[in-house]
Amino acid sequence: MDRDTASPGEAPGEVPGEASVALGRALADRAVEVARSIAADWEARAGFHGTPEELQLRADTLRVTELGVRAVARFLMTGRSPTTEEASSISATGQAGAARRVALATLAKLYLSWRDHTVEALRHEAAALGTPPDVLELALDLVRTGADASLVSMAKSFDSAYDALQSELAAERSQLAHLAAHDALTGLPNRTLLLEQVRRALAAAERARARIALLFVDVDHFKTINDRHGHSAGDAYLQAVAQRLNQAVRPGDTAARLGGDEFVVLCEDLRGGEAEALAVAQRISQLLAAPVALADRLVEVGASIGVAVAEPGDEAEVVLSHADEAMYEAKRNGRGRIELFRPRP
Repeated sequence: MDRDTASPGEAPGEVPGEASVALGRALADRAVEVARSIAADWEARAGFHGTPEELQLRADTLRVTELGVRAVARFLMTGRSPTTEEASSISATGQAGAARRVALATLAKLYLSWRDHTVEALRHEAAALGTPPDVLELALDLVRTGADASLVSMAKSFDSAYDALQSELAAERSQLAHLAAHDALTGLPNRTLLLEQVRRALAAAERARARIALLFVDVDHFKTINDRHGHSAGDAYLQAVAQRLNQAVRPGDTAARLGGDEFVVLCEDLRGGEAEALAVAQRISQLLAAPVALADRLVEVGASIGVAVAEPGDEAEVVLSHADEAMYEAKRNGRGRIELFRPRP
């Protein structure tokens, strides 16, 4: 191949001498043999069992190692370096390690095995041809440099794929953590997260000498929605309730779903005490009393709300129990009402 017919990505080098050309031809003739020797050594060391992963790795090994040997041979014959496509193919097996289809150490050993087998083939052919020492040393340096460059490229490929995998795992962990603390239907915090936030709010309120309250919201006659319109309509209604709760609460307050048709709102930093908590409950009651469009019909239900303002020293579960008790009082008094928890004498 002359300089005028160089392939894209190839860099023309010096015109090789006869000894270099002869050595390159001899090496090219042994490319398949060298590749098979490398694969056989790997199978003997690793204990080949014929699994799909092993069969794929053997095919990749034969292809890549033969490519590498032919690239060295061509350089000796023409003075031209491997094309960009060939170099990419030789180093691409690093992605197999990153995907954990094969250990990275195994891939590194394969590249080193390619180096050793190719060096052995060059020495054997050089001895048979009477190749001058300087020509042989140039060929050996080329093999060693090529092996080193391929190892570096493989490691970079591994690192890039490994980083991408770690990012995916981090995103999945974050998603799992979110799902563990939030209601799947409405996206609101669940009972576990709510109680954690109530405990934090109680501690902060005690330090700031402020007040917090819990508003226990229970949808009235929710069972009739499921019975008359189906569970999908019931789910849609609960999602609408969640949206309206978020609209009604103050900035910094938290709406949560305990399960079923039960919701709780955490009101923090109540400067107005009971009156401010009742005002938030009133906004919620008004919003939930408005009809909800489900498919081709409007559904009007409403909710009963129990309000409990925390006292100094109260535990989160106690405040929640007080709000629950006040909500049931609202149910007993006719539903669609707001009741404030009052300790019994």
